[in-house]
Amino acid sequence: MIRATILIDCGRQSGLGRVRRTLTLLDAFRAQDAQARVFLSDEEGAGLVAAKGYDYEVGMPTDLEDDILIVDTCTLDSSQINHLCGKARVSCVIDDLGQRPVKCDYVINPNLYAKSVDYGQYHARKIFHGPAHSLLAKDFFNWKSADQEREGIVVSFGGTDDGALAATVAGQLCAKTNETIYVPVPDYIEPSHKLKELERTKPNIKLLINPAMPELLGHSRLYVGAAGATVLEALASGCRVCVAATQSDQVQNVAFLPTIGIPALSSFNPDALAAMAADLLDSDKPAVVFDANAPMDIATAALDTYHQVA
Repeated sequence: MIRATILIDCGRQSGLGRVRRTLTLLDAFRAQDAQARVFLSDEEGAGLVAAKGYDYEVGMPTDLEDDILIVDTCTLDSSQINHLCGKARVSCVIDDLGQRPVKCDYVINPNLYAKSVDYGQYHARKIFHGPAHSLLAKDFFNWKSADQEREGIVVSFGGTDDGALAATVAGQLCAKTNETIYVPVPDYIEPSHKLKELERTKPNIKLLINPAMPELLGHSRLYVGAAGATVLEALASGCRVCVAATQSDQVQNVAFLPTIGIPALSSFNPDALAAMAADLLDSDKPAVVFDANAPMDIATAALDTYHQVA
């Protein structure tokens, strides 16, 4: 049986958006009868992997000779990634920034700005880049509600935030709107005292521990938060979006988003974010075209190469 092995950075350093998108690709391999296994950089975030029905190991894969390898990491450098790819029969590297030239079979950049990234120093059979190749689970499309049925604002700065950043923005939003404000926090992080106190004193602020993000975003009016992988999930879910960069790998995203009408800040500013969010509630949504079959198409290409290499 063909085996797909995925190595993912996760936990407080990388958050959960990276895990969700990479597991979406693994789902596509499993749907085509590949055996799947997962290696994580950290135990944090493993609950999401287990909830999807996958076993996992913490550490680095070693026996890759006959595998399709998928790497999604921000901590390994080019030489380390090349070493892993050289061991595998077919290799796929998810690369957001184009700053670590590697030799692999497929490079994947699922971000909106991906077509502007220079991969001239990379060696690959093909580069899948842009929203037509976004790694989005079909649930993000399937839970999409009509505008008139939507309610509430999701405020989230990802799996690296214990709710302290989100609480600052949520507190500001309370004075500007009567909308319910949902603040999701991963189950591996203890919510900040600030967020707990805000929930206790502000009835319209709801702390949610590890909620189903497709359903939450699909029913909400607006996503306010970090400019990472959740931006794509929110847009696919039909949300309006208002974000700020909270990590260095989000800078390219915040530079691009205003070109398609999405307010974005280059650094975290809770006052400015709350003000932009309040103004955005009744605005038009940007038109972004996604392909819900993209993960399956990428997996099919990798499987075809697997058989050709044989």
